[in-house]
Order: sequence, then structure tokens, then C-alpha cells
Amino acid sequence: MPGKTRENRTFFQWINFFIPYVYTLGIILIIGWMLTASVSIALDNASNDPKALFLQSENVQATDTANETWLNLLIKPIVQSDFNQVIFRGLFLLLVWMLLFLVIPVAFKKLKRLKLFNMEFEVNDIEQAAIQTIEVSATKAKYMLYLTSDAATDRTLEILDEIGLNYKDVLENYLAELQEWYKNAPLETHFSYELFTDPFPPAIKDLVAASEESGSAVIQNTADPNNLMQKNYLVYAYSYREQDYITVISSYTQEFDSFDQSLFESLHNVVSKNIENYEYLLALTSPAEPDA
Repeated sequence: MPGKTRENRTFFQWINFFIPYVYTLGIILIIGWMLTASVSIALDNASNDPKALFLQSENVQATDTANETWLNLLIKPIVQSDFNQVIFRGLFLLLVWMLLFLVIPVAFKKLKRLKLFNMEFEVNDIEQAAIQTIEVSATKAKYMLYLTSDAATDRTLEILDEIGLNYKDVLENYLAELQEWYKNAPLETHFSYELFTDPFPPAIKDLVAASEESGSAVIQNTADPNNLMQKNYLVYAYSYREQDYITVISSYTQEFDSFDQSLFESLHNVVSKNIENYEYLLALTSPAEPDA
């Protein structure tokens, strides 16, 4: 059985995922109502007063126009038309619906300034985005530095003392630790991992082949980062002592980059190197067998 952990998508991620579909559905419903109401009015007029399809209905009660201004005389027939009322109401609903979904994403994004008519919101500027990118990259580089430290070596020795010389178990311990590391600021991302020693899923066959051919981790990010039904993948095929290990890192929300690629490659190499050092240490400290 492969080592495996599952990534859970948050409530707000589902909201962001469904917002475009709800927005589109609302527009379809409003336009559908406009068309249905217009057809209903047209059928009713066609049976009762066919001229009303093109002209003001003759059944409209006459009013005293002596005191009416020319503007009132021009506007009233337009406003009183059933067709025009449907159009005006539909356009008003569309305007409210679009403004609503311009405001809703603001609640889910870290914005700095956005100007819409006379309203002004905040949006992130380029400098802030650049700073955030640097912080994320530096955090990943910090973990890579940790892997080469004495603290990581001591940690590996502790794991080996507990579970024995098992490359797969040691690697899974580090993958679980790295998974928790990614959840903290400034990364604040989630991923799932699977470690295969047996036949792997056919869905990642091409990625495994590419990793085996290149000798490095392979990244496949989705075209739409907001699609919670498709995953981003980082796949690394690593061979240790004639045993092939396929590490599959996947995420619905995290797009992998070259820092992730180097980080997971370093993790595999460090684990194998520390196991070799541990075996060498055992060989030096174990008592020599007496000669026969």
C-alpha cells in the first residue's frame, strides 16, 4: 500500500470555485425571464390587439395633456409600454447582479485599491505581489537549508532509532513534516502526498516516465488555478538501492514551481545520505566479531 495523505479543500475555496457558475446562472435566469415575459406579452397582444405589437395600445385611457410638458408626453408612452417595462426591469436586475458579483470577490481577496464609478476599493499592487513572492521563495529555501543542517541529521537518526533502516518510512516522516510546514505563513498552502513502491496509477504514467528520463522532479500545473476539480502535480521517480520510489505531490490550490522541485529532490537525497551515514555509524560502534 502506498503512503498517502489527503488534502481537504476549504469552505471558502469551494465558494470561490462556484462563484463564476452562480454568476453565469443568474445572468441566464434574468435573460430567460426577459425573453419569456416578452414572448408572453407578444402572444397576448397578438390575440387581443395585434397593433399593440408595434404601436401604443388604443386601450390606454385618454388623459388630459393640456398641462403636460413635451418631456412627459415623450417619456410616458415609453414607460407605460409593457415591453419596455420588461426590458427596464431586466436591465436593472442585470446591473444589480453584476455589481453584486464585483463586490463579492473583494471579500475573498486581499485588495488594496479598485475604483468602480465613484466607489473605490483597495487592491494589491505589483510591489506587494513581488514581496510576497520573495517571502514564499525564501521560506522554501529556508527548509532546503534545514535539510542540510545538523538538526536534520539528528532528526533522521532519531527516526531511524525508532523505526529502523527503512527508507520509505523515513521519507514519509519528512513528507508529513513538510506538509505541515507548507500550511504555515507565508506559504499557507495545502498538498497531498502519495509514495508508491508498487505499480503507480496510470494517470501519472507520462509524468513518471518524464521524471525517470530526466532524473529530476516533473511539474504539471493546471491551466485554470481556480478549478478545484483538477490537481497540480509534482512527481519524482527516485531509485534507492535498486528499489524505485514514486513520490506524487498534488494540490488543488498550490501551483508548484522550481523551488518546490529542488526542495523535494533535496529531501530524497538527504534521506538516503543520512541513512548511509547512520549505517556507517553503526558499523563503527558495533563490536567486532571474534575470529573463528
